[in-house]
Amino acid sequence: MEFTKEKMRFYIFMRCKLGEPAKLIHETLQAVFGDCACSYQTVCRWVKEFNEDKDSLSDCPRPKSPKPNVNEQTIASIKKEIDEDPHISERELSDTNGLSYGTVHTIITEHLRMKKVCA
Repeated sequence: MEFTKEKMRFYIFMRCKLGEPAKLIHETLQAVFGDCACSYQTVCRWVKEFNEDKDSLSDCPRPKSPKPNVNEQTIASIKKEIDEDPHISERELSDTNGLSYGTVHTIITEHLRMKKVCA
């Protein structure tokens, strides 16, 4: 039998309603499921919700992180800066273009198919 997220949440709900602390609930889940058990932070969050009378067994949807603004214009801007200064670092490109370091790295390696520029 597969122990899905919903079943795990129900298990935590029942143990919480029996008055057991999050630490004990998490220890039991870890003893049975090991690395497949949900994190201690998740158990604490769900216990807090259940103690605030939020009896929904469905996890609340979390907002998705915004997609970085990777488009032809930003790719061209990165390429232009690299062409002008081949020794420019990804960190500098990140700062001047208002993009994360990871986004700049993705543009360089996947969109421009270049090897990593200076660190």
